[in-house]
Amino acid sequence: MKKLLSIVTFLLLAGAAPAMAVCTVPSPVTASFGTATSFAANTTSSSVNSTINVNCGPGAILALLSADTITLRGTATTFSSPPYPAMGLGSDVIPFRICFDTGCANELLTTGNTYTIDSSKLLGLNLGGSTQVNFGIPIYLYTRTGAVVAAGTYTTDVSILVTWNVCTGIGLLGACLLGSQNTGSTTMTLRVSMIVTNDCTTLTTQPIAFGSAPLVSQFTTFSGNITVVCTKGSTYTVGITNGQHATGTQRYMISGSTLLAYQIYKGTGTTYWGPTGTDRQSSSAVTANADFITRVFPFNARILTTQNTPVAGSYTDTVSVDVSF
Repeated sequence: MKKLLSIVTFLLLAGAAPAMAVCTVPSPVTASFGTATSFAANTTSSSVNSTINVNCGPGAILALLSADTITLRGTATTFSSPPYPAMGLGSDVIPFRICFDTGCANELLTTGNTYTIDSSKLLGLNLGGSTQVNFGIPIYLYTRTGAVVAAGTYTTDVSILVTWNVCTGIGLLGACLLGSQNTGSTTMTLRVSMIVTNDCTTLTTQPIAFGSAPLVSQFTTFSGNITVVCTKGSTYTVGITNGQHATGTQRYMISGSTLLAYQIYKGTGTTYWGPTGTDRQSSSAVTANADFITRVFPFNARILTTQNTPVAGSYTDTVSVDVSF
């Protein structure tokens, strides 16, 4: 009889100490915004969706207890632009939002705020069907506009603390079955990336007008600028064609069949500015403006005084300016 009692006691103790279930959160979760030019990244918000899975193993949930929740809190990020996380490359950053709905009514910030999913919402997030409890939490990421950045691959790791309190088996009386209460937390990584490419959006200059003079020696030098807007830190060259009436690199304006020789030079000197090779002007020749993307290239144009003065008339030519990057 004593032997039987000891066996029964052992079985009762074994039944009172069930193994505690443990949820898992796969990590890292990746999200890529793809590729965009630097100016698209500056003016247009890109978006990407992903899912954070909280897998609590075998079980079935036809209902959840009112106290069941999953809570997410951002704890760290490689780069930031407070209060937002950001992707970074060197000192350049592209901030973005981590949202839990398409309207971004709920989001994670670098301030350490939390987002709690209650039982009513968790029921609709279970991806495990009738045999597995696997909550798929959708996240919606949106870049913020306004960043002025160089080309390259921008990345960041966002650490998110996931805390759960979930019952994976509820009895007929609405109580959590023995061994079905799952409580715990873990930190997962959300890895976000975006590729930014070089681009140029603006190329402007002004017409060259020499005015009027009776002799070629009396025309004054025309000074002007070519303004170019290209990606921060990009390298490019600016070329000027030789015009419609050139012979080799010598430019000419024309009136009827009469030519008037002129030339366009880099800066304020007398170095020929042409369309190919080293005759083009490098972006390194001038410093970018305070906005990091605008460069102003000075030039001067002169009517050559070594030629004979041609017949009176209105002389014209057309040249084109291009940017190669």
